[in-house]
Amino acid sequence: MKKKKIILIFVLCIFVMAGSFFGLKKIQFQSILKNNDQAVTASIQELGKESKQETASNEQQSVVSNQEAGSNEQQAVTSNQKPVTVEKESAAVVEQKTETKNTDAGKIVQNLVAWGFQKSTERKIDTIILHSSYDALGNDPFSASGVIAEYKQAQVSPHYLIARDGTIYQLVSDQNIAWHAGVAKMPDGRTDVNSFSIGVEIINTQTGKFTSAQYDSVNRLIGDLKNKYPIKNILGHSDIAPGRKTDPWGIEWKKVDR
Repeated sequence: MKKKKIILIFVLCIFVMAGSFFGLKKIQFQSILKNNDQAVTASIQELGKESKQETASNEQQSVVSNQEAGSNEQQAVTSNQKPVTVEKESAAVVEQKTETKNTDAGKIVQNLVAWGFQKSTERKIDTIILHSSYDALGNDPFSASGVIAEYKQAQVSPHYLIARDGTIYQLVSDQNIAWHAGVAKMPDGRTDVNSFSIGVEIINTQTGKFTSAQYDSVNRLIGDLKNKYPIKNILGHSDIAPGRKTDPWGIEWKKVDR
């Protein structure tokens, strides 16, 4: 009986020890799990922070990129606006330059150019010089716009240009000194002819003839200028630059009211 009690106590001790052993392991295992959970949670939180920081950085870069894109778009808009402004200004200048006025010479189209003259306010005008020219560069030798383009290229200009149909274009104001005569000398010995003369170009080729409309217009213009200024001389370009100039080509002086 005593022997059985001893065996029973021994077995109980084994169970108690086993229970203690497994209980301790369970506690340790739970502790390990808890530590692992905390580590995993910390890692997840850290990853979350990095992800948020990366997202914020990307958003900041996106904002900067959008700002740069906006700046580029603004520059493009500004760049595109400049030619429109220039074109509008150019159109306004043309409208201011070109107009038609009624004079004793009839209708004169004012198409004042920006070259081929010198500004003046008190010069004394007593001479009219007649010239002739044509468009040697274009397809139509009688093109008024072509002739004016040639004047621009050479940086010269008369005061008036008479087209084949008799239209009178004023290119330089009377009071300004137009560069039309070049090196020249008057029969009375005076030089610097541009300073006291009015230059009138009549469109014609070297072998052509003036039209009736051109004669009518040049005579009306001469009459108008005589009413304004004390005109004493009406000469051809060849009269003041002999050997250098031969125009006005084909002119019949008997048809000109001098």
